[in-house]
Amino acid sequence: MKSIFLVFVAMLFFSACGNDKEKDDAANVTEQTNYNANSSQNKDVNFSLYFNDGDSLFIKSNGSRLDFKNDNKAILFSFFTTWCVPCIAEIPHLNKLQDKFKNELVIIGVLFEDKSDEEIEDFIKENKITYKIAKGENNYLLAKVLGGINGIPTLFLYTTNGKLFNQYLGLIPEEMLYIDIVKASS
Repeated sequence: MKSIFLVFVAMLFFSACGNDKEKDDAANVTEQTNYNANSSQNKDVNFSLYFNDGDSLFIKSNGSRLDFKNDNKAILFSFFTTWCVPCIAEIPHLNKLQDKFKNELVIIGVLFEDKSDEEIEDFIKENKITYKIAKGENNYLLAKVLGGINGIPTLFLYTTNGKLFNQYLGLIPEEMLYIDIVKASS
């Protein structure tokens, strides 16, 4: 019985989300994103991400590189939904990493579902999120530019010069992210 419990916990820890109607809606968006990703990957694309606090980040994509004004910091994009259990479990770890690397890293939660401003603020307060949350249609454009999202949570770590350092699918141990952030921000 103990081994069955451990296997269950391990499966939850290393899995991405998936169930219910909201998952089906997200899957439709993901399929659409994956389908259109190849057409956006090799073209120059300029757009802004809009955050819950009213701020924004201008992004210029040119092939495999992203140009963004980030004060010479690495960026970790975390694609998530409000109903995804591993996404919610990841929040305290991302909060700790944002606090630990506040001078070297910017963490941006990229909401991969349509929610009202009030619903987003309630989710942020309920989960005590300390990093920025991007909202709106351009989140889907970012997913296209990055090559599509195959599940959530999905994280993309970019170096200080805008090159992709690593991509992660599912709940990733904080220690692994810590090591990669040190490398990507140096």
